Amino acid sequence: MKRILPILTLLLGLAFAQVPAYPENTAGLGFTVGKSVTVQAGVSLPLLGFDTGLDVELNPLAPGGFEFWSLSRLNLIPALVVGDLSMSVGAGIDVRYAAKNGATAPSFGAHLGPTATLELPGSALSAYVGLGFQDGFSLAYGLGFRLYLDPLALELALTDRYWLKLSALYLW
Repeated sequence: MKRILPILTLLLGLAFAQVPAYPENTAGLGFTVGKSVTVQAGVSLPLLGFDTGLDVELNPLAPGGFEFWSLSRLNLIPALVVGDLSMSVGAGIDVRYAAKNGATAPSFGAHLGPTATLELPGSALSAYVGLGFQDGFSLAYGLGFRLYLDPLALELALTDRYWLKLSALYLW
């Protein structure tokens, strides 16, 4: 049990990071293949000297009904170095809601774990895998890539919520 707990904690901890581990102020629109248009926003919320942030994504026209996703995160280690590249590691909590047309009840979910981002020249790569709960025990995963064209960013993301999203974001 003493060996399993750290492994499960690590697996739980590898959740979230479609968005970078560090907070950014963003507003934008995205297109999710198979689900339609998303509206997304992110805000930096400094708390007690830590970099914290909140990201929200709404998909009002999803085929099954309205969908909501938010990620509250805390950047714990902002200055790791991998080769010549910077890396940030943090922790976050992901909360989800998906309305379902028909007789079934809406779906709520939550996942908890760390975030990680590798900063590449002019861009950022973020990935996750983790355990959580939505309609029972579930696996969360994702991969996100942002290309920065100040003050804009183009984002390409793959997650367990959709298999491809293309977004244009305004950064400030």
